[in-house]
Order: sequence, then C-alpha cells, then structure tokens
Amino acid sequence: MSTTVINVDEFSPSQYNDRHNIIESKTTNNNQTIPPRAHRIDKSKLPYKCGLVFFYHLPSTGGATIKQWLSKYTELDQSEESSININPKLFEHWGRAKDGSAHKDMQTTFINGNKHHNGMNGFVKNIMQDEWKIAHCHHSSMHLNTTEQYLKQWRDTVESQGCAFIAATMFRDPLSHTMSLYKHIKRYDSSREVWTKHLETTSEMGQWSTQLDYFLYNFIDRNPDGVDKDNKVQRALQLLHDHFDVVSVGEHDRFKKELLDITGFPGIEMKRTNTFHKELAFTKAEVEQLQKLLDSNGDTEFMYEVKKLYNKS
Repeated sequence: MSTTVINVDEFSPSQYNDRHNIIESKTTNNNQTIPPRAHRIDKSKLPYKCGLVFFYHLPSTGGATIKQWLSKYTELDQSEESSININPKLFEHWGRAKDGSAHKDMQTTFINGNKHHNGMNGFVKNIMQDEWKIAHCHHSSMHLNTTEQYLKQWRDTVESQGCAFIAATMFRDPLSHTMSLYKHIKRYDSSREVWTKHLETTSEMGQWSTQLDYFLYNFIDRNPDGVDKDNKVQRALQLLHDHFDVVSVGEHDRFKKELLDITGFPGIEMKRTNTFHKELAFTKAEVEQLQKLLDSNGDTEFMYEVKKLYNKS
C-alpha cells in the first residue's frame, strides 16, 4: 500500500536562511503597527461568539493541564450554558511513532483525515454561529516548519465563517523543561549521557526534543536543513508572530484569562495534572552541560525573546 505524502514546500539551506530574516513590523492600511501578539484578534468584538481553539501542546510545559481543562468545556451541559455551544468532541490524532515514516503518516492523518474522521481540514468547516470547536495538536501531528500553510488555511476557513481562529501554545523555562524530561530515561532504557547526546549535533534526532526543536519540527524531524541556531530562533519567532494568538511562558493563569477573554467561555478551574512528584537530582557539572547545550541549540535565546514579547503585563 502506498503512503500518502503531504505536498509541502521544502527549503534548501540557502532558501531557509533567506526566510529567517529579523522579524519586520507589520502595518495596517492606516500605518499602525500590528503587535506580534494576538495580532488577528479584534478586541472590539470580544468575546467572539464562535470559533476554533487550536492548542499546540509542547511536552512537559503543563500542556496536559491545559488539554484537560479545555476538555472540560466539551462536557458542559448545553441546557445550562445556552450561550456557549461547544462541539462535544475535542479533535486530536497523535502518538509516538516507531520511525520517521510513521510520524509522517500521523501528520497526514491529523491534517487530511482517514476513514474514521476528516482531519483538521474537515474539522474547521461548518461551524455554527454560536459554536466553538477545540483541537489538540501534539506528538507527530504537525511539523510546523513545513506545514505552516495549513495554519493560515484553517484560520482563513474559520474566519470566512465569521468566527475566530485562536492558536495557543505554552512554553516553560528551558533548563527546567529539559531537566524535567529526564524522568523518561528509564522508559527508554537510556542513560543521561545518551539522553542528551543528540544535542551535540545540529540535526540528529533523539528520544526527546527541546522546546525550540519541538515547536519547529515536533517529533517528525529535527533541523533537516542544518541551519544555525540564530536562524532556528528567528524561524520560531516568525511562526509565533504570524500564527499564534495566545502564548505564555508558564503563567497558566495568564493563559487561561487571555483565552477566556477571547472566547467568553465560563470560568472552570484549571487543575494541575500529569505532575511528576519524584525528585530529580543533578550534579553541578550536569546542569552546566545542559545549559551549554541549550545555549548552543538556541533554546536559551528563543525563550528569552518569547518572554520579552509575550509575558508582559
């Protein structure tokens, strides 16, 4: 059986680097600068009456808490919450694959669907004027670096129906994030030395991804064009600028408030879940090595810029 391949634009190293120039300010017809944050949200229309929340879930950032919280909105008693009509199914299709081709198959299914569902391409259609839909994008769902055209396509489809497309994501301090992933070492019968070895290279895949690598490539690939860290950082910032509306580094309360302001969803407690309670011990040398690897990979700079842009009061 042949494998369906998504037609996407592949970047050569030179094309890719050209794409990653410093983010330029965008302006409206009135020459007003559009901020690199929720720049598609018309605050005069808040809260929107209908739309789709697209949550891009990075592992070990508290995303399971957000996903569980969003799921609660699909369980509302519609007779009691007549002003909020939320599609009863939260759309998702994800998982850890055993090889690269299987990852790409999952991405194809997430986007285009299969015999069981229509994928995101179908999920964004036929939104009623009082309805909200929720989509959860996680492992093997999207290689954002080469599939950003779908984010634009889905936003255009939703907005053409008079509704709002809200893309949201959550990050975490890069060193804390990386250290937290060491809890998975035993699952992969690995060691600390092997666990971080892939970060000493530009493009080698490992059993886990830093936030910068996951945001760009998910688990489908890792820097296939071998670009330098500065261009990776600029590419990730460009994707955030062009496609994401709610972004936060930690601060779940801030994330919750911004999403509720836009959607008008009723307040539901966001309970912490999937929390690791055991202690992870690191030597000073191990911490220094992790920090060095994160610096060289671009994660430290990326998170500094994200905090500066999005975690402002």
